[in-house]
Amino acid sequence: MGIRVQIIAIAASIGLNLLVLELIRRRALRVEYAIVWTIGTVALLVLSIWRELLDTVARFVGVFYAPAVLLLVAIFFGVLALLHQTVLISRQADQIKTLAQEMSLVNQKLESIGQQAEGA
Repeated sequence: MGIRVQIIAIAASIGLNLLVLELIRRRALRVEYAIVWTIGTVALLVLSIWRELLDTVARFVGVFYAPAVLLLVAIFFGVLALLHQTVLISRQADQIKTLAQEMSLVNQKLESIGQQAEGA
């Protein structure tokens, strides 16, 4: 990996990590959701700085051009983050459905109580 590619990879990793931290600070991103992003950016940073580790991972994976491993790692953590968000969305959809059903039952009881009060 050339020094220019390494510098760009380090800068991009640091920049993304700073962006995640800034989003957390602004409360635009909750900490529990930022964990995957933070781990991913740290992994990219470590691989960008530690050339021997990047070469070792590239050989292990069978990638000829070691910097391509950085892209693979970025894609992996992106997919992991998307999967995490999908699980959260699914859980929230179930909670919304349950809440809507409970609200319907409460409204039905209130109407029943209101009708009993009018009849009395």
